[in-house]
Amino acid sequence: MKNPITQSFRNILIYIALWLVILGIHVATLTLMYNLTWIQALIDGIVFDTVFALLGMALWYPVFYNDIEKHTITNLIINHISILALTLVFWISISVFILKTIVFGQDSYLGSLDNGIAWRVFTGIFFYFALVMVYYLIIYGYNLREHIMQESHLREKINEAELQTLKSQINPHFLFNSLNSISSLTITNPEKAHEMIIKLSGFLRYSLAHDPNNLIPLKKEIENMEAYISVEKIRFGDKLIFENEINDNRCEHKVPFLILQPLIENAIKHGVYESTEPITVKVACREIDGKKIEITIENGFDPNAVPRRGTGTGIKNIKERLKIIYQLSDLLTFEKGENYFKVTLVIPDKPAFKTKN
Repeated sequence: MKNPITQSFRNILIYIALWLVILGIHVATLTLMYNLTWIQALIDGIVFDTVFALLGMALWYPVFYNDIEKHTITNLIINHISILALTLVFWISISVFILKTIVFGQDSYLGSLDNGIAWRVFTGIFFYFALVMVYYLIIYGYNLREHIMQESHLREKINEAELQTLKSQINPHFLFNSLNSISSLTITNPEKAHEMIIKLSGFLRYSLAHDPNNLIPLKKEIENMEAYISVEKIRFGDKLIFENEINDNRCEHKVPFLILQPLIENAIKHGVYESTEPITVKVACREIDGKKIEITIENGFDPNAVPRRGTGTGIKNIKERLKIIYQLSDLLTFEKGENYFKVTLVIPDKPAFKTKN
């Protein structure tokens, strides 16, 4: 880690400004309390304060290498007392030597110079510990930022790994259901089975072409959703009625990849499968607070039919993905009426951690 004072021109200016303030206090103290002329006080202050300012910059290095986390309290105290003693001896000796060299014929001032060693020692102790505290605070802040960045990076890696795992569940889950449908059609309607295989390959190509950690425009998900519906309509025909009520002005909102297909699949499985009458699956979208979007997927169902039991993989998968991406657990809700089932999906404008776009 570089010396924080010399790290930027701005920091150097701040450091100089602080010592100019100290110089002003120094001059005022000498003129008021020791009856020195302002010129004598100014020369005294310039020499003593400049020397300590230079020593203060050098103090960064022993502070940096005396890391609090790596040394015991006893070692730190011994080290800093030793450094303080050397600093005071060097500071006072050099400053007095310079002043006695450049000041001639001013016995009253030179006398006060020798008699004022005690208060200079106390001043030097104050300067030393003030600088040391500031340096340790800088080191603490730097280490804290590094720790936060490392945790954030680690969390991103964990989130990406979890999303990859969840994504790996989607395709097998969907493929299993689709292959069951194709298996039935090969007996009852081989031509539709062939058509379904072609459309299924297009759908799977889409899923393989995108990174599971991506956020993609809603319009891409809608296109994929319609591709999936076209696969299912081959099997169900007029029994499946699909209504898309999503406006174009919301189609650029970024959503997690493959977030709609499992919900549509769930609506068809629990609505169309179980009914002998045509069932409507309706998808709508509206904006919330000018930032979020709310997507609803509603399907009718036959209340007299025996409910199909599923594994719940699709819904569980979506909940986990939303929680990882947005760090919120209430983005997916359900509503069941007398003859309808509605899923509400809320997508915030930004993810909680950095994702690929």
